[in-house]
Amino acid sequence: SSEFVSNYISGAVLYAPDEQKKVNVGGEGYILDKPAFLRVLADRAEKAGSETRFETSVENVERKDGLIEIQTKKGGESNSIRAGIVIGCDGTGSILARRFFPRKNYQAITALQYSMTDCVVEDESKLEIYVGHEKAPAGYIWVFPKGNGDANVGIGVKGAGAKVLLDKFIENHPRAFGSSKIERTLAAPVPVGGEAESYVADNMMLCGDAASQVIPLTGAGIHTGLVAGKIAGEEAAISALKGNVSAENLQRYRDRFDKLWGERISNSLRALDSFERFSDTELNIITGLLEGQDLVEMANGFSPTKAVGLMARHPLLAMKVAYQLLTG
Repeated sequence: SSEFVSNYISGAVLYAPDEQKKVNVGGEGYILDKPAFLRVLADRAEKAGSETRFETSVENVERKDGLIEIQTKKGGESNSIRAGIVIGCDGTGSILARRFFPRKNYQAITALQYSMTDCVVEDESKLEIYVGHEKAPAGYIWVFPKGNGDANVGIGVKGAGAKVLLDKFIENHPRAFGSSKIERTLAAPVPVGGEAESYVADNMMLCGDAASQVIPLTGAGIHTGLVAGKIAGEEAAISALKGNVSAENLQRYRDRFDKLWGERISNSLRALDSFERFSDTELNIITGLLEGQDLVEMANGFSPTKAVGLMARHPLLAMKVAYQLLTG
């Protein structure tokens, strides 16, 4: 819908650390205007019968008499809501996740993004992705064109230093960003450690970033979050109508989600763990050997061992890839 689409995309370009080699990836997509996207979702939810509360913070969540009590505050006024089922879609800092679910093995990268104007990108219909330990340790830099010289330019890295690295990248690309201005800065953690150990309990479920339902190698989470939300909503309705809101009954939500995405998220995590161990020199070689569709499949967890066959022309590197992907 043009209501929340900033730009239409025809593909992407992945640049090797030396930026001499690149992989062209085909496929259509969209750059979303996320605030507009969320407004449209809220509007559609209200039309479907839900009640939406804006500018309201959740202060506490606790169990009471077999229900979940949510304490809220708006403009200094406190309120409470009781519900038989609560679905936590409140991101990496989810109060529901922190209060009721184990966070063992939780991993997150720091994501920082500038909304910039007056950018000169090579092709405004193509996403640009830059990898390399020097540029973005254990992560990558992205340039997402929004049209008319506007772009989202960001970085996702493990550990500190995201701003220094992103500023350095912009400074090192004066042709694209020499006259650009930063209009807005956004920062947030992105979970990349695979699905949470547990995200279903009596009376409650987690969705999206709160459940770490993110593709680890890319940090993408909108498509998985939409699927999870749809399934969780369906199972919540079924369970409420049956009067059974036990974890055992709500587990159908996770079973259905994992059937679609569980293995892919796990495979993508293995690929991420493997590629983090390569040097920039090895990443330059790998970029020269990969093809666009193969890269998409590996990143999205379809074929974790496909890289081995593609790298047969470089036997020593193929052996290293095979060992790391197969032993994980």
